[in-house]
Parts: sequence; structure tokens; C-alpha cells
Amino acid sequence: MRIPKMGPMPRTGHLGILISLVAVFFGSSAVAAPRVVLLEMAGGARDVRQEVRASAEQALRELGVEVVPQSQVKASLDDCNIPSCLAELGRQAGASHILEIQGSYVNESYNLRLDLRDGETGRILGSDAKECEICSARDFYRAVRDRSAALWTRVVREQGSAESVPSPAVATTPARTELTEAKPAPPPAKVGRSFWRQPLPLFGLGLTAGAAVLLGFGGYYLAVDGDPAGCQGAGVDKFCAFKRSTAVPGWGLLAGGGAALLGGVAILVWGRDDPGGPAISLGPGTVAFSGRF
Repeated sequence: MRIPKMGPMPRTGHLGILISLVAVFFGSSAVAAPRVVLLEMAGGARDVRQEVRASAEQALRELGVEVVPQSQVKASLDDCNIPSCLAELGRQAGASHILEIQGSYVNESYNLRLDLRDGETGRILGSDAKECEICSARDFYRAVRDRSAALWTRVVREQGSAESVPSPAVATTPARTELTEAKPAPPPAKVGRSFWRQPLPLFGLGLTAGAAVLLGFGGYYLAVDGDPAGCQGAGVDKFCAFKRSTAVPGWGLLAGGGAALLGGVAILVWGRDDPGGPAISLGPGTVAFSGRF
């Protein structure tokens, strides 16, 4: 049986195949899982740095994010912190994002800052931070895990919202694939130290306690002033050698105790390490008090 000879394929067929290949290629690239390079926390004990990295890796992997192994990151680029160096780090590791971990854990307190950067430009897309005055190492690692997941989710959501809402310039200019750098989060507000770690309030508390002792002795000396002392015998034969004269030291102790009490209360109230603490404002003929007492 003779098979008829087929003619050349129309150009429209070649064009359809080319379009299909392009669509498959870009479609596979679009659904590829993001890759993240972790810049480990500088300084600190080795086991703490390892636990911090493991906590961040766990948070990202649970969100379907691929973390670049530390062995694939060049040692010369592991400690860079400028956009050009970070962009080179992201390019060599084939990463779409870079998560920079900064902070420390010392004496049962920690401070943590996370910067999520674009892997192509090194620019910050989002930041997060947290501090704790009295926390365990386990609390620190949990904060790294929770904050890493929250930061990644927030940045992805913000990027998705920015791409879904077209700006007026999109209709007239070609779409840009470069991600717009988000403004870095403001630095965390300084958290005041606990009351028992502040020297001035503790000094004021001690001064107030000393004032109470002085006031007690002063009151006692005034109460016994003029009382007979050194008495012998009883009844009509009772003889007292002298009378107590304790008014002067009593009034002196009362004056010193009152001054110490006022000074201790003032130091206790205004010496606290509290941004929202009490404050006095002096004006022409006016005195204003503000803050928490």
C-alpha cells in the first residue's frame, strides 16, 4: 500500500508549536518554588547560631520555600551587608530572596531583626523585629521561627496585592517584572527595663524606707520629751534625777525624714526608665504634669 506523500507543514503549525513551548517554559518558571539564602546571625555562640538558622529554615520550609544549603554559599560573601554584594550572593546561589538575620541572646535577654531582601537587587522588601528583657533561649528560637514565617507571608501578600492592582502608568507603559522595594519597617520601640533592674527607682525606694525610720524615731523623741528619767523610790519618796530633753533631736529627725521622704518619692516617680513616665512642663505662670504616675 502506498502512503501518500505529505506536504510541508503550514507556518501556522510551526507558530503554534513555538507558542506552546514558550508557554510551557514560562509556566514552569512561574510555579517554581522560591529559593532563599539565609545570612546567619553574626557573633554569639556556635550552638545558638545553629539553632537560629534551624528555626528560620523550619519556618520557611513549612511554607513551601526552598532554603539554599549553607555549603552552597561562598564564605567570602557570607558576611556581606550592602545591596551590591547581596545581589551577587543571590545570583551565585540562584536565590529569589535573601533573609538576613541580625540579633543576639545574652544574659536571658534577646533582640532580633529580620530583613527579607530581593535576590536580584539586594534591596529590602520587608523587615521585622522583636526584643525581650527576660526570656529563655527557647523563647528566642520560637521568636525566630514565628517572625520569619510572618515576615515571608506579609511580603508575599504585599507583592501579590501590588501586582494585582494596576497603576495608571501600566496601561501606557510595558509591565515591569522588577519588584518594588518596600520601605523597611521602623526600628522597634525601645522597651524599658524592668523596675528591679533600674538603679534610680531602687535608690528612691531605699531612701523612702530610710525616711520612714527617721520619722519614726523623731516622733518617738518628741513623745518622750519632758518625761522624768533616773527615778528612784515610789510614791511620795520617788525621786527623779532629771527630765528628758529630746525635742531638738526629735525635730531634727522629723525634718531629715521629711526631706528624705520627698526626695525618695521624687526619684521613685521621675527616675523610672519609662518613655511614658511622668513629666513636668513649666510655662509662663503655669505648671503642667503629664504621663503615667
